[in-house]
Parts: sequence; C-alpha cells; structure tokens
Amino acid sequence: MVRPSRSEALVVLYERHYAELVRLAFALTNDWGLAEELAQETFVRAWRSWANIRDPHAAPAYLRTIVVNLARSKLRRRLREHRAWRDAGDPRSADPGDSVDLLRALARLPARKRACVVLRFYLDLSEADTAAALGVSVGTVKSQTAKALQRLEQLLTEPGPAPVPRSPGHDHGGAG
Repeated sequence: MVRPSRSEALVVLYERHYAELVRLAFALTNDWGLAEELAQETFVRAWRSWANIRDPHAAPAYLRTIVVNLARSKLRRRLREHRAWRDAGDPRSADPGDSVDLLRALARLPARKRACVVLRFYLDLSEADTAAALGVSVGTVKSQTAKALQRLEQLLTEPGPAPVPRSPGHDHGGAG
C-alpha cells in the first residue's frame, strides 16, 4: 500500500478535522477569530513536520495536541501583555499626564517596535494583520512586541524628565 503524499494526506485531514479543531480552539480561547487562526496555524505546523508523523492514523491526535499547545501559548502571551499594559498604564487613561508619559516612552522605542505596539494595542489589530501592515512575519511581530513591552515597562518605571503638569480639571491632589 502506497502512503499518500503530504499534500493529499493534509487535504483529507483538513476536510475531516478542521471544524473540530476550530471548535476545540474556541472552547480553549472563547474567541472565534483566534480559534480559526489557531486551527490554520495547526495545519501549517503539521505541513512543516509531516515527515515526523510515522502513523497517519495518529495525525488527528497530533493536530489536537498542536491546537492545545498553540492556545496555551496564546493565552499566556495575552496574559503577559495584559500585565505589561496594566503595569505600564492604559494609553486610554483618563489622566492626560499618564498618556503623555506613555507617548514619550513610545517615542523612545525603535520604529518597528513602536509600530508593533501601536498596531497591536492602540488599533487592536491581530498579529497577522499587524504583520501584513508592516510587511513582516507574524513571528517578527510577536518578538518585536514582546521586546517593546519589556522596554516600555523599563522606560515608564525609570526616573525621567519631570512629570507633565496636570491641568486643574485633573488635579488628584488634596487642597490646592
């Protein structure tokens, strides 16, 4: 019996298991768009590592494992990003001085890192959309964003120029 080619086998797996993998990813992330992205990435990874799959009957379990691992990684990354933004301050903060501090810190980032952060968190683009907008890979967006968030945290916690004076309407102090 001749083993089907990688392309043929993956087409069959895709037709039989894509919807199941999307549902699994959704159950793990509660995000349909992300679930579809994870299911698609699963097939990309399966394509790349097809030579390592000895038993074609084990492929569906392998695909499910990839989805679970991708979802876990994505959720951990989101949590780290959320914590970094929480610690750095929300750019939509009601206090304009905080926004100015964040904008100053952003201005000190290299252009690509700044673009990744702005596209991902200010415009709320996905990693794939950010990559397309910048003409880089999704992996580059991920690494540049992570490095940028670390640097922003450093910039926002290190002593810097005097804080921007607050307008009277935003005075959080006591008696003035």
